[in-house]
Amino acid sequence: MSQVATVPAERVFRRHPLRIALGALMLSAVLSTAALFIIPGFLPRTMNISTRGRIVLVAAIVLTIAVWVGAFWLRNIRVIVRPGTVDIGRPGGMQTYARDTTAFRSKVTEHRTNGLRTGTTRALVVWTDGRETVIDLPGFSRTVFNELMAELAPIAQPPAADPVAAARERAKLPTTFRLDSSGERRIGRGFLITAIVLFAMTLGVTLLVLTPGFLDGDLSALVLLIPFAGIAAIGFAIGAAQRYRAVRRTPAQIVVGPHGLRMGEEDHPYSLLARIWLTPPAYPVHRIRLDKRGGRAITCILGSTRVTMTPTYEEFVLALRSETAGLPGLVSLDLE
Repeated sequence: MSQVATVPAERVFRRHPLRIALGALMLSAVLSTAALFIIPGFLPRTMNISTRGRIVLVAAIVLTIAVWVGAFWLRNIRVIVRPGTVDIGRPGGMQTYARDTTAFRSKVTEHRTNGLRTGTTRALVVWTDGRETVIDLPGFSRTVFNELMAELAPIAQPPAADPVAAARERAKLPTTFRLDSSGERRIGRGFLITAIVLFAMTLGVTLLVLTPGFLDGDLSALVLLIPFAGIAAIGFAIGAAQRYRAVRRTPAQIVVGPHGLRMGEEDHPYSLLARIWLTPPAYPVHRIRLDKRGGRAITCILGSTRVTMTPTYEEFVLALRSETAGLPGLVSLDLE
């Protein structure tokens, strides 16, 4: 049975109104509080308290109105996808693009400060009439953005004009892929050994500290090792748990078949899957997420600096696209 669903006449992609309201509420509260403490410092000291209070109140109201107008109008970008056109913009300022003459692609930028992830911005790149336009989509969640790109730029393989030639090309692609997660296992083992050593050190120093007269001796400074070694032990233990969790999420083998995927010892028929999400090959970490119909999602790691796939992940994507060519919409890119 085909999994092709009836395409709706119109799909609207936008930031969730509740997220807009919560963000506007928090920002307006912060700005109003700042106005309460900052503005009085610029007012004449001879001004009476009631006048100063009215000025601060008016400033807070103006800031609140500006924040809510900006949230629900200036930054309220929406994308309306129809069979023949795509409308992009805010209410009252929509730009229409013809789907048959316009190419769409994604642009995802991850922001980091001192190595820590501070946020992600997502944008839609539109190519039409020989020029490229980048349209920021503020507030779009990962889920909404993925669904949007699955609609505008599906990666499903187009139906073959010659089924026989398509079958021959498909036969040239590998079907069995093996994964090696020994790198993750080695790091996890190293973290675990380090955590055990640090825990033992913490316990040993603690027992010494409890010895009568130890704190009066020359080695009393060792007491400082207890909190540092204890915290470091916990950190390495968490790191070891994460590495072993990654190993458990990496199947030893994947088989791509005409009717489903076999991951490890478990079979996943295409007919029972609502969507297969794949990270793009250009990403440093490759994952696959299987959204089951009426069930929970399964996520597996297929590649990273410590996990290798043989043959390559790119060939895996090609093989899966080829096998699911008759099921458009089943395979989509997960743009993290």
